Amino acid sequence: MDLEKTFEFSTTLDRNAVEAKLEEVRQAADSLLLADVAQPLAGIAGKSREDVAKRIQAALQALEGSGQKRLIALLELAEINLPNL
Repeated sequence: MDLEKTFEFSTTLDRNAVEAKLEEVRQAADSLLLADVAQPLAGIAGKSREDVAKRIQAALQALEGSGQKRLIALLELAEINLPNL
């Protein structure tokens, strides 16, 4: 994942796009050895909106103070699209 790449915040992502963003974060967290971020995002496909929300919050809390702005932004992007699940 290119951590310097910019992206647009969209509020119209569907379930597949949200799950893809979360998988992108999980893979990046794995590569950065951030198990406390990657673990809640594993196996997220098909989960309920409430479960996905809890997992995003857990990952965001794990990233608090980490300086991983891109990962935080991707998680926030997924979070604002939760109503579309």
